[in-house]
Amino acid sequence: MKHKSNEILCKVLKTLDEAGYSISEVDSEDYCLEIVAKKGNIKLLIKSLTNIDSERRDSVEDLASLAVSFNATPLIIGHRMQKGVIEHGTMYERFGVNVINPETFRNAALEKSLPIVYSKRGGLYVKIDGKALKRLREKEGMSLGDLANKIGVSRKAVYEYERSQMGATLATVARIEEILDADIITGINVFDWHPSSDIPEKSPTGIVARQLHGKLKKIGCKSIGFNFAPIDVHARNIGASFLTSEENVDEGRLERKVSAAIEVGKIMGMQPILVTGETKPRDQGLTLVRIDEIKKLEKTKDLMALLGLDYCPNGEN
Repeated sequence: MKHKSNEILCKVLKTLDEAGYSISEVDSEDYCLEIVAKKGNIKLLIKSLTNIDSERRDSVEDLASLAVSFNATPLIIGHRMQKGVIEHGTMYERFGVNVINPETFRNAALEKSLPIVYSKRGGLYVKIDGKALKRLREKEGMSLGDLANKIGVSRKAVYEYERSQMGATLATVARIEEILDADIITGINVFDWHPSSDIPEKSPTGIVARQLHGKLKKIGCKSIGFNFAPIDVHARNIGASFLTSEENVDEGRLERKVSAAIEVGKIMGMQPILVTGETKPRDQGLTLVRIDEIKKLEKTKDLMALLGLDYCPNGEN
């Protein structure tokens, strides 16, 4: 087991193993993730931190972008944040990625006991089972306005509760449950993540990586760039992931990058492709393509032919 000194990471790995996940570790502090895990249709990209405020926005955004690339769920698992301890059974957020503590993660993974409270600007909120609320309200013969008046919120708020589009404060939920004499709280599925906003458009920092990212976009690839991930570019519409060999990067660092990309690929079902500049690196056991070859391409299907991938026209190229 890697990272033995990281108590949180060890707890997370133990939980995943007991829950029956396939696991790969990314052994580097340079990246936005440490664990890649899969069980059935659930794919997780996990970063562990003692204090989650130490993780930069750019790194968290790369974690979210990786999750979008591979239809996975990103999670940050930690103990503390600026406002204090990360409470058990409560979900927090950092730059659009969900945050929980190791115990909450363990309960969700092993016991299907999901957190019910989430923290947002303004306080703590509870997720309401909208269908149950509507059924109970109609059973009591109350209109949206009737229930809104009884609990002291707007009619629109009750409408949003029933659509499961808005959480309610603990006090509001207590009043609703008292009026309807029933539980209306539902757990928050930490394994089902959807980005709350568009993933930021960014280019990778390396020269070869920037050239690759720009060319892929030009020929019609839905390309996502990274700066804190084992891969530099992912082309979503063809399912290809690329890492690059930059001119001034030493062989040892490249080997670590390749190793990390392969670990991600084992679980996410991809074989990373190494794109090189002028100098050909030592054989890394990956498909090797020169950036000059990619620069000559004019269409996505040309890239797929170069990579030996099957081309399936989808009307975009």
